[in-house]
Amino acid sequence: MAVLRRKPGPDPKARKRRWIERGILSLIAIASLGWTLWWAADLARLPVFRPYIERGEAQLALAYEQALAREATPEALEARIAARLDEDPRDWVVIEALFELAQAQGIVLPEALQARRAALDAEDNGWLATGLDCAACAWDLRDCALSAALSCGVAVNLTVLGDLVALTREGGHYLAGETVDQVDLGIAFVGIAATGLVVVTGGTSYSVKIGSGLLRVAHRMGRLAPEILAVFRRAFAFGIDWSRLPAVRSADDLAGLARPTVIRPAVDVAQDLGRLNTRLGTRQALHLMGAIDAPADAARIARASDALGPRTLGAFEMLGKSRFMRLTLRFSDAMLALFAGVFSALTSLAALLAPALARLGRGVFRLVLKGMLRVVIR
Repeated sequence: MAVLRRKPGPDPKARKRRWIERGILSLIAIASLGWTLWWAADLARLPVFRPYIERGEAQLALAYEQALAREATPEALEARIAARLDEDPRDWVVIEALFELAQAQGIVLPEALQARRAALDAEDNGWLATGLDCAACAWDLRDCALSAALSCGVAVNLTVLGDLVALTREGGHYLAGETVDQVDLGIAFVGIAATGLVVVTGGTSYSVKIGSGLLRVAHRMGRLAPEILAVFRRAFAFGIDWSRLPAVRSADDLAGLARPTVIRPAVDVAQDLGRLNTRLGTRQALHLMGAIDAPADAARIARASDALGPRTLGAFEMLGKSRFMRLTLRFSDAMLALFAGVFSALTSLAALLAPALARLGRGVFRLVLKGMLRVVIR
């Protein structure tokens, strides 16, 4: 009679090696996927891919229309305006933008709310209050509020005269051994030399000039973020050939001092803000500059203003900064088509090569991995 032998139980060490092997393979797969995602995100930041990453103007306008249809309902607009009217002090730039948005969306606000707005407007923006604010604003832009009085202090600063005043003022500080405002000087240089700079950096001279004036006003009012300030400090320090300054006799000569690759970011910011000012006016543009933390933000808000026009600030208020910005960055149809094509090609290639590579690579890799684990786990 044959003796039945019991099948030996699994080797605990072998089981442990298999679990470790599977864990290492899983970690390698996760690391590979993470690296691929990081590579794709890094690639998307390159300027050459920007037209594919950003939505086109028609797509962007449609995305904002859909978002506003969901968020800017009559009830939501009425509640937001009432909340803004309850504030002290009241932000009349935003309040007016919300009323403009309601009108553009075809929303009729309650008569009681409109009457309350008119009464508070007369109280806050009457001729006496405006006159006092105007005098303070004209004396020093740092005392300006984003109200009707702002126009008293802005007019000069949005012209070339403002650039010349800035150069003269900071030149006097330099000769007196006082601290020089490098940001103001960098903005003034971009504004005065705009015509020549756009030839070597690309752009529109008018937009750059308007944007540089707006930047100066925002800087004097303390509304520029650190990253924007850094762009103009860099333009001042490294984007200008100061050794040739004594030979300058005209604006064209001044533009010739520029190092285009270094000063280009400053010109881009000025041009984006010039577009924003043209679309929305100075008060609304300055208000939105308080939300611009980096040059990329300026470009996105400028693109949004091209699609939304006068509704830009109202949409920003209703959607919030995070969502407002995200809508400009979702992939365009061209980029989605490109991703689909690349994915299909890689899938087909993997299907063709997988059997051969699996047989060749799996055996070698597992053999090496098992040998290492046998040495470690005895």
